[in-house]
Amino acid sequence: MVAAFTETLLKIARATGRSLSDQELRRFEAHYRLLQKWSRRMNLTGLKDESMIARRHFLEPIAIADLLDDEGRLVDLGSGNGFPAVPLKVLRPGLELVLVESSEKKSAFLWAVIRELGLRKSRVETRRVRRLADLADLLPCRYLTLRAVRSGDLLKGKGIRILVPGGKGLFFVTTDEVERLRRHTPIQGLRLSGTRPLPSDPRSVLAILEPDPV
Repeated sequence: MVAAFTETLLKIARATGRSLSDQELRRFEAHYRLLQKWSRRMNLTGLKDESMIARRHFLEPIAIADLLDDEGRLVDLGSGNGFPAVPLKVLRPGLELVLVESSEKKSAFLWAVIRELGLRKSRVETRRVRRLADLADLLPCRYLTLRAVRSGDLLKGKGIRILVPGGKGLFFVTTDEVERLRRHTPIQGLRLSGTRPLPSDPRSVLAILEPDPV
């Protein structure tokens, strides 16, 4: 099973022009093994086929890793199974990684991933985030990532900077959601600066947000 996953991952990564080092590949394999093991007793992914897992969960962060530098804090909201943030940390090991997850069970899984992969400068914050003030101690950050989170409701608020100058919000959304962001960005202090199609699904898009110029 792991061999089939590895073969698929190497093939699709090469198709994006990205080669993987031995250490990166070992860490991706370890994340995949843990995902399979823990999914037997809790809901971490609805995908069962190793090819689909490789394309959806691993290929997306591989395809956008060039947008990040190797320093600064990456805050990931609703981390769940660790995607896209853990693969981004593997590819950019100099980042400080903060995984924000409300579920204690999923937080336990994320801590297991951090330990197994040997990810330094990484931690899990188990907390329920209902408003921007709930993240005040983690902001501003250099990178903010999220997937399947209603950012417009969650990040409402004033007086708290979300990103440092030069930072990026990297939101893994649908084409409908990016259109809503394009029409009116409901997040104070951020603007939609661009998009990038994601290779896993034609309906999936990366929305790139940057701080408003002061």
